[in-house]
Amino acid sequence: MSDETVVLRFDEVSFEYQSNKKLLDEVDFSVRSGSRITLMGQNGAGKSTIFKLITNEANPLSGKISRTPNNATVALAHQVMPDEAKEMSVQEFFSTAFKEKQYNLDKQIKDIFNVVNLVNVP
Repeated sequence: MSDETVVLRFDEVSFEYQSNKKLLDEVDFSVRSGSRITLMGQNGAGKSTIFKLITNEANPLSGKISRTPNNATVALAHQVMPDEAKEMSVQEFFSTAFKEKQYNLDKQIKDIFNVVNLVNVP
């Protein structure tokens, strides 16, 4: 385990949109400074909700979310793409997702494709 500072922590976080139908049930995880994470999953699994909780667009039903101010960057690739983005390459699209210039973006994209078994995508 790294000695890096934890910049985000979910402690027993629960969230629901409908009463008695929890989308997140006592979720625990932490993100250390310098980490890069990707949330992937089926529609309705809670990915967008986790980002809303991280960015304070939503509040947990219970549990605690701890953030280190000004110590994390969040970039989102939304499920519904704007029309102008549909003709972009994957590299072009993700290069617009970050405020700061990203280096080795092609390698990062290739690594992610390998993880999800999309090895032959140009």
